[in-house]
Amino acid sequence: MSWIRMASWAPLVSLLLLPGPVSTAESSASPAAKGIAWEPCPEDPWAQCGKVPVPVDWDRPAGAKIELAVARRPALDPRKRIGSLFLLPGGPGGSGVGFALFGTEEFDPQILQRFDVIGVDARGIGNSHPLRCPPSSDSPSEYPRDAKAYARLLRWHKKRADECRRLTGPVFDHVDTRSNARDLDAVRAALGERRISLYGESYGTLLGQQYAEEHPGRVRALALDGNMNHSATDVRRYLLTGSSGLERLYRRFAAWCEESPRCALRGQDALKVLDGLLARADRGELKDPAGTAITSIDLVETVREAMYGPNSRSGWPALSVYLTRLQARKPERLIEDFGDTFQPIFCTDFSFPVRDFEHLRSLMAASRHAAPHTRVDNLRWIAIAGCQGYLPRARNPQHPYRVKGVPPILLVNSRYDVSTPYSDAESVARQIPGSVLLTYDGIGHTTYTRNPCTTAAIDRYLLTLRTPPPDTHCPAEPPPLTETKPEPDTRTPRWLW
Repeated sequence: MSWIRMASWAPLVSLLLLPGPVSTAESSASPAAKGIAWEPCPEDPWAQCGKVPVPVDWDRPAGAKIELAVARRPALDPRKRIGSLFLLPGGPGGSGVGFALFGTEEFDPQILQRFDVIGVDARGIGNSHPLRCPPSSDSPSEYPRDAKAYARLLRWHKKRADECRRLTGPVFDHVDTRSNARDLDAVRAALGERRISLYGESYGTLLGQQYAEEHPGRVRALALDGNMNHSATDVRRYLLTGSSGLERLYRRFAAWCEESPRCALRGQDALKVLDGLLARADRGELKDPAGTAITSIDLVETVREAMYGPNSRSGWPALSVYLTRLQARKPERLIEDFGDTFQPIFCTDFSFPVRDFEHLRSLMAASRHAAPHTRVDNLRWIAIAGCQGYLPRARNPQHPYRVKGVPPILLVNSRYDVSTPYSDAESVARQIPGSVLLTYDGIGHTTYTRNPCTTAAIDRYLLTLRTPPPDTHCPAEPPPLTETKPEPDTRTPRWLW
């Protein structure tokens, strides 16, 4: 479970340059990779893998070093090569190397022909000195029932962080996105590129925004898909935005169930079904095949993950089958664990202070009021409660990004995104002058390859730096109404002509 639903591949700029396409002379051949000893990747010998050393602490550049794992898929047509395209995955915890090696199957052939596709495992992730933590089977609930349980949770968070720090080493305290942005520029320099193009998804959009602030003159193009808002500081608004959004999406799912033969709950009230199952979970009556209790939080999290895309394999039809099996007392366990990357990274990028247990309880009450059926956005709750007591402070706390001196940035967001709400994308667009927000009027988290309109817009921007006109919308893909999914509208939008 993560900020972006991982694809199947997951374990699983300061010179001021005029914006515009890279010149033919500049792009006709791949530059020498300074400092990277490329070798064929074990997973794919057609791709190249290497290492780039960076400081553990960028404030002490002469100090201890770690090595970042880097993968490069060279441009298929070197004569028409534009440059390097960095892929910034979500998470936090997604592997950039995995993205480059296994996540480009649906990319337009022109992207693969004209760019060296670059993936970097961010510090603390994958093969870049991964974060290490002991098993957490004794962890208390992130939903404490009283002040004593809350105090116990805070003590456990601190103990957990101390144990992870001991096992990981000093890099544990330096996995913030600002450090990662400096790492990206070190990789850019090692590649010998003056400017780079970047495509970021979900939590990766935070890295793209930070890179543009830190190194504006190094950005050729920046496409950000499913946008995180690093200026959000109001803890109550942050939680309620997520919880109310999840409630709205489940109501849409319930309406879909009333008309679609693909919904296994058709003929039932899906709102009442969920209410009944949550009541059973509260009484401890839901168990998986191994006999482990399925809590109400587990159930709501399964619902939340199904909202990442109605037509995905774990989307609305799969959710309807899962809820039906729960009713029949034949449950499964579908959710994943957060793993060891979420808290160390998120808690150093965001700070949402909670005064005491009464404050925390008031947040839950407000969430239950805003979302009477789905109760709470578990991911945002963990982002709040899970960081209390974990670190002394956030190294890279919230602030509006100040991005100047870059070409136009393309922001893309679904109107109904359960993980990165549309209002966050609107806020990011206001923070970055000259950026263009493209709206996908459908449901889903991230939009690239979701429908022909968003795919074409992102591809065209990366290839030519041409953004859609302001206030452009892409039509929604219909939810799965029948056994045979309707053919998507493949007509090229008029504004792309």
